[in-house]
Amino acid sequence: MIDEKTTARFMSKVDKDGPTVSHVDGLGNCWLWTASRCRGYGQMRVDGRTRRAHRVSWAIHNGPVLAGMFVCHRCDTRACVNPAHLFLGTQADNIRDCVAKGRFVRNPAPPKLTDVNVLEIRTLYAMGGISYMGLSKRFGVAKGTISDIISRQTWAHVAA
Repeated sequence: MIDEKTTARFMSKVDKDGPTVSHVDGLGNCWLWTASRCRGYGQMRVDGRTRRAHRVSWAIHNGPVLAGMFVCHRCDTRACVNPAHLFLGTQADNIRDCVAKGRFVRNPAPPKLTDVNVLEIRTLYAMGGISYMGLSKRFGVAKGTISDIISRQTWAHVAA
């Protein structure tokens, strides 16, 4: 259960004047998360853990999210926390929604990096003298991608 103090902190980070999305007519504007984001989704600390803001919104307005359930967006705006734009579903429901809206990519572009590139990135960074930005430019990927590789948030299977 989300307490009043957490609810007030949450609502202080919400802009209720976001865009209106045509396929959610009648459900009001998107409520955009104005604080920390990760991959477009809002996030905040609750009970010592970082949680996705749209899941916190669901819990505030509708009660706990059952284990294994997804909080999905009708509006397809990752930063939206408007409870009227959210619905509970399984992973299969989320994928069906994605396909129905034409957002599903069947043949994604091949990855820009290989295991060898990742080892080289980690080695170069460990040797010093090159920044995340330098590595980003050298390998043609975002600075955040370099950060995730070095911190092993991604490519963790590649041993250095």
